[in-house]
Amino acid sequence: MRSSKFLPLLFLLFLSNSLWAQIITTEPSFPTENSEVTIVYDATEGNGELEGFSGDVYLHTGLITDNSSNGGVWKYVPYGWTVNDESMKATPLGDDKWGFTYSPSVRDFFGVSSGEEVEQIAIVFKGVQNGEIVREGKDTGGSDIFIDLFTGETNAQFLSPDKEFVILNDNESFELEGAGSTNAGTLSLTLFKNGNEVLSDTSETLTYNFTPTESDTDVTFDLVADNGQNVTDTASVFFTVVDENKSETPRPEGLEDGITRNADGSVTLSLFAPSKEYVHVIGSFNDWTPKSDYLMNIEHHGSDSTWFWIELDDLEAGDHAFQYLVDGEVRVSDPYSELILDPFNDQYITDNTFPDLMPYPSEETEGWVTYLREEQDYTWEASDYQRPDKEELVIYELLLRDFLNENNFQTLTDSLNYLENLGVNAIELMPVSEFDGNLSWGYNPNHHLALDKAYGTPETFKRFVDEAHKRGMAVILDVVMNHASDPNPFFQLYGNDDSYYFNSQARHAYNVFNDFDHSYSGTQYYNKRMIEHWIDEYKIDGFRWDLTKGFTQNCSGDSGGCTNAPQTDRIKVLKKYADYQWAADEDFIVIFEHLGQESEEAQWANYRVDEGKGIMLWGNMNHPYSEATMGYHDGGKSNLYGVLSESRSSFEKRYLVGYMESHDEQWLMLKNRKFGNSSGDYDITDLETALGRQKLAGAFFFTLPGPKMIWQFGELGYGYGDNGEQCLNESPDCPSFAPGRTAEKPIRWEYFQDEERLKLYKTWKELIRLRKSSPVFTDPVSASYSLSGSTKTFTLEHDDATVVAVGNFGVTETTVDVNFTNSGEWFDFFSGTSVNVSGADFDLNLDPGEFKIYSTKDFGSPDEELVTSNEEFSNGNIPTEFQLKQNYPNPFNPSTVISYQLAGGSEVSLKVYDMLGREVATLVNERKSAGSYQVHFDASNLSSSMYIYRLQAGGKVFTQKMMLIK
Repeated sequence: MRSSKFLPLLFLLFLSNSLWAQIITTEPSFPTENSEVTIVYDATEGNGELEGFSGDVYLHTGLITDNSSNGGVWKYVPYGWTVNDESMKATPLGDDKWGFTYSPSVRDFFGVSSGEEVEQIAIVFKGVQNGEIVREGKDTGGSDIFIDLFTGETNAQFLSPDKEFVILNDNESFELEGAGSTNAGTLSLTLFKNGNEVLSDTSETLTYNFTPTESDTDVTFDLVADNGQNVTDTASVFFTVVDENKSETPRPEGLEDGITRNADGSVTLSLFAPSKEYVHVIGSFNDWTPKSDYLMNIEHHGSDSTWFWIELDDLEAGDHAFQYLVDGEVRVSDPYSELILDPFNDQYITDNTFPDLMPYPSEETEGWVTYLREEQDYTWEASDYQRPDKEELVIYELLLRDFLNENNFQTLTDSLNYLENLGVNAIELMPVSEFDGNLSWGYNPNHHLALDKAYGTPETFKRFVDEAHKRGMAVILDVVMNHASDPNPFFQLYGNDDSYYFNSQARHAYNVFNDFDHSYSGTQYYNKRMIEHWIDEYKIDGFRWDLTKGFTQNCSGDSGGCTNAPQTDRIKVLKKYADYQWAADEDFIVIFEHLGQESEEAQWANYRVDEGKGIMLWGNMNHPYSEATMGYHDGGKSNLYGVLSESRSSFEKRYLVGYMESHDEQWLMLKNRKFGNSSGDYDITDLETALGRQKLAGAFFFTLPGPKMIWQFGELGYGYGDNGEQCLNESPDCPSFAPGRTAEKPIRWEYFQDEERLKLYKTWKELIRLRKSSPVFTDPVSASYSLSGSTKTFTLEHDDATVVAVGNFGVTETTVDVNFTNSGEWFDFFSGTSVNVSGADFDLNLDPGEFKIYSTKDFGSPDEELVTSNEEFSNGNIPTEFQLKQNYPNPFNPSTVISYQLAGGSEVSLKVYDMLGREVATLVNERKSAGSYQVHFDASNLSSSMYIYRLQAGGKVFTQKMMLIK
């Protein structure tokens, strides 16, 4: 049980282990791992989240020991972050203070193993009210609080200042206070200034008033505690003095904000920080101390335009890390960092993913740190790469975390053959810029120019892009510039201050995290630099801009009406961002996720389109395709017309990126398996039938004009599991125990080994190949569409070919009136057969889920049977008799077509025999309705000979002979 030790509060505040501006005071002043330790926590000195808080306050606590890996991993944590156990509840003391006791000792409280030395107590306070947790730490990021534990018999510490360094203006004084303790001998305290003794005392405390002289720019004070028996302990504090009248020094001409690596090996840093007074650079090269040599120069152009800059010309070879210490208070990484060190998550990145990663300097600093990694050479190889035209794009969207078991760039590179074989010509990666945590969708960005190390090194990412280009595939990045999370350096500097980067409240209906003000010139410059960085450094081919509706300042407190209406400021700034992209790469692919409001989207789609540019728009068709594959069509709910750019009549080009699924939508297969329609024996919830519906959907997706996008594993029928694990957790689709919407989903590469799922992959592969085979699919001269009912058809015409497609999206057999544009030979793509058409209109009998793609040009059929088809074709009339026709061609090598007709529904058996009467093939063995049929017979595995094929139907038996000659 914890003991109550909070009555002598004034005594505790006077003699305390003062940490982080008195956030924590301790009793005793020199706590040890073997003593009981009482702490008092002052919420007014932390990040302020618990100031005035009236709920319960709990400790999330642990230890740093000599066995803590990566220099700072917590050990012996009693409870997880979400557990609020009564034993961890702090005692309210009033005045925003809470107390807690580690009893009977620190070691006993945590149950520390023998032989392990405890170095620090680690704490984050959390307020709990109405089930919500508020995080309280020592800074705006809520980072961890650490209490040092003392081990020596003689100890020294500074009570004031309570941190390792102090920055003074040249006209300021400071009173130092030191304390010591000993358990043997006679204590004496001596204070040294830059190695020279300035004060000595035999009491337990001493004070000294430091008034800087002109030569006092960098001063170190050492406090030495001596017990008179040759046992001493030393505490140190550093002072640097800032000249308030320091003259301005203009930046070198052309210097950009951020980090510039110069040809001579030096590095120039530039930080735009209006309203700030002074900035030091602290880092691995100066012991993380704000020394006067690292005080940045100032270039000032009024209160709203202040730059701080410095040239570092003495950096040793190798990796370095640094931060800006702004006005002596706020530590921030460089906003334009290309890599950062994360105090919370780097420890979980494996050496296989990021070899030789610099450890986070946990004993030196706090917060996010710029990682100035030694430059690594990379030689680009795909120098002659030409990206696909916009209208021809087939984009594969993927999230590394849920796509690969080892989710890094090198493994993704090794998987490119899978995507190349599928036939996609672009890969869209969900955000790979630095985001909070290591396991995320990536829409919580904190450093927009930094590659997230959880996915790999810059070199492995470059190799991935290079290898994709070698295969003719573009790489498109999902960029998230609507908002930033709290670790963003601009947020650390200014918070939600309407004068600078972020709005005090969201200016649109859909915001998360901190809403950027895109009317601010600094935000626009940040976007420009983000664009240039990914294009110049990584040769990226395009961006998909997330949540572009948020780029307005006009809709504060809006529930959606204003945000969804056209906004002039949004139109203007997004055109400017498009210009930035095309200035960096004239053919760059620009895609907006705007999702609606054609009058606004058209202004982007048609922007500079006469120059071959224009902006592409995401076209969400998840609901219509879901209804179509499930087999529901009443009221036009399965109308697929919206997947076409033609559905946006104001678009001058086919720039609508149609998709059936994305990361935001429920999987079609889940809908099929859970809610699919049925009739008789035909049930869409059956796995094989559901996969067949995916083939049908693909036939009316990939072959339609306009750019297309698919979401990872759609080609294998992903999206259903008995335990709800393949489910975007959205009621009523998912059970309550299903993973959260953005939580990790199971990776199902074993689906590729499943015969029926593999057939879906191959079917989509063949459809994509067909799409690429002719401009008729991407640039038809004329087209007609009927895509709203249970039977869907379209016709595409071009000088190269004419295509007619028909599909039965219903759940019962149907007859379709097919309108061929001309007489002559038409090739059936999936069956490999052809028909001679003598008139324009023909009736085609289709089973539920069946489809046909006919063309006037032979594009070459798949090498294997991928779709179930009754191969039925009739000239508008039901046959009047049962008949088996002579195969064609005959003789044949190695395949032929066998035709037969049924005057009525019947059980049908069609088999092939050799001349000794041995059965060599069964071509049909099922019930068929009345109609005319064609069956493709492949005899590749047979020898040259005469064969007999026999039809049993309608109580009759028919036979014919055919000759195979090889």
